[in-house]
Amino acid sequence: MLTISLEDMKFHSGHGIYPEEKVIGNDFIVDISVSIEDKVPVDHLSQTVDYEKVYDTLSEEMGKVTPMLETLAYSCISKIKEDFPQSKTIKIKISKLHPPMPGEVGKSTITLDKTFDN
Repeated sequence: MLTISLEDMKFHSGHGIYPEEKVIGNDFIVDISVSIEDKVPVDHLSQTVDYEKVYDTLSEEMGKVTPMLETLAYSCISKIKEDFPQSKTIKIKISKLHPPMPGEVGKSTITLDKTFDN
């Protein structure tokens, strides 16, 4: 398998279940890995995953306010799979920095790992 990853992407968006999160927003850190069949040598961008397109897709999805990070993760993976049907596995990790909690919490994180049969 050949895996292409983007790590520590930072976005600001209004994801969350509380009304103030939709207004003020939060900072999010996103990591994603996309694995495809190993085809060596890779001589052209069409033979792999264009990580600039992955970033653009994630940026668009992160801009759509969603109450639950779990739903957001599924949406991101679905869109990446649509863009790159050759994907065998896609793993995404979304962290909300300083979530609104009664105590001090650095981040809350969800991870979704999907494998496709294609």
